[in-house]
Amino acid sequence: MDAVALISLCLLKLAPQVASCRRVFILDEAVFDFNNRKPLVSQVLPLTVIEELMFHQDCAAYPYTCFIRLRFSGQLRREDFERAAAQAATRHPMLLAGIEPSARRLIWQMNRGQTPSIEWRVAPVTDVFPTAGYLELEQGGLRLIVIEGEGASELLVQFHHACCDGLGIFQFIHDLLVIYSQLQGVAIARALPTYEPDKLRGRGTFGLTWRKALAMTRKQSVGLLGVRQFLARSPTPLTPHEREPSGAPTPSTYPAACAEHFAAEVNAGLRKVAVQLGVTTNDLLARDLFVAMAEFRRRRKLSTDEWLRLMVPINMRNTADRRLPAANVVSSIFLDRRGTDIDDREALLASIHDEMQLIKDYELGYTFLLSLHVNRLIPGGIRRAASGTRCNATAVFTNLGKLLSRTGLPKDGDSLVCGDVQLEGIEILAPLTPYTSAAFAAGWLGNRLSLTLHHDPRAIPTGDARELLGLFAAAVNRYAEA
Repeated sequence: MDAVALISLCLLKLAPQVASCRRVFILDEAVFDFNNRKPLVSQVLPLTVIEELMFHQDCAAYPYTCFIRLRFSGQLRREDFERAAAQAATRHPMLLAGIEPSARRLIWQMNRGQTPSIEWRVAPVTDVFPTAGYLELEQGGLRLIVIEGEGASELLVQFHHACCDGLGIFQFIHDLLVIYSQLQGVAIARALPTYEPDKLRGRGTFGLTWRKALAMTRKQSVGLLGVRQFLARSPTPLTPHEREPSGAPTPSTYPAACAEHFAAEVNAGLRKVAVQLGVTTNDLLARDLFVAMAEFRRRRKLSTDEWLRLMVPINMRNTADRRLPAANVVSSIFLDRRGTDIDDREALLASIHDEMQLIKDYELGYTFLLSLHVNRLIPGGIRRAASGTRCNATAVFTNLGKLLSRTGLPKDGDSLVCGDVQLEGIEILAPLTPYTSAAFAAGWLGNRLSLTLHHDPRAIPTGDARELLGLFAAAVNRYAEA
């Protein structure tokens, strides 16, 4: 079978098929959603290829979980918060679904009548991230940890990436904050979104139809060059280290992370420079991150001629997904650069912009998904792809853009007023995998940019992590001069 024929086959497997929907979605019993007055999806859903990959990437030594930390001034009311969390979670069935790892076939057990796991702690609210344990996916993919400090609170949302992506978890957080405010009698300018949980059964088709799948075949053949490069190049970890056995315990400091928060002037300068240069703010941040990683290695007298690879998650939603509850509708693209590519910053920026534009024009976000479908054709292929026996990416860089910008909640400057508390800041942590010991994330609350670094303390100690993020932040702070 030639390459174009293989791409065609995999694209058609992605396209929604009425017959396969009847075969795959087992209607054990009807479940009713009292918020939307519509039947929910069946009790059982099979995993999509991306969910299956993330499930197999997860282990105690390298949990495939993400974190969102929300910082509040004021004290969260326990009764109102727990009611709001339960109501918000029922609107997003994937977050409470579980997987039985020992089952013959990996499937989501849906609508099990569970409520979110909520842990309350009394402790000072500091810059240090609260610790969390390993999340057992068979119990559900969502855990909430609330820290009650003196005059301040923080919420740590821990979720398994197989359940949903970053945009999906912010759908849940949006609903949680709005419902919490409503329970305290706050009038909200916008109504809660109406979701259609039955759309979850098509979450793995990414809006593809037969016609679109066939039309994309030639475009996707361009992605074969990227696949060859991905396989031919051997990216290096940020620092030399040995992979932990999968059965090793979760690090005692988990998650290990640090964050930088920027003044509104930085955001204004960043946007101004992007417009002047005809690039995106994401292009600028990716360029600065490559420069920071290269300098970090140079200071440790590590080779600058090795390939540094950024794994960049990209949103695959389309207009048909407006009413989709929290889910995993994401793919990945990979940016490779090395010393000579990074030293010339202007050329580096231009190359990143051109590559990102090519990815958009040729819809190469599908290439990674197609490669997973090819692996799935081979028995045990997805599990082998997730084994982590080599370095597949030096670091992760995810940019979630403006956060919670359409809640309808009252604003106080760049903060959101949520009943008796005020949301002052948000920090995002993407998951880590073997040899990928650093995950960077960007997000804006109002006009304030935050950058976070989730690091593996076994490979990058706390001091080194702060140095690495400091190099990145120093480059970003220079935009304030614009």
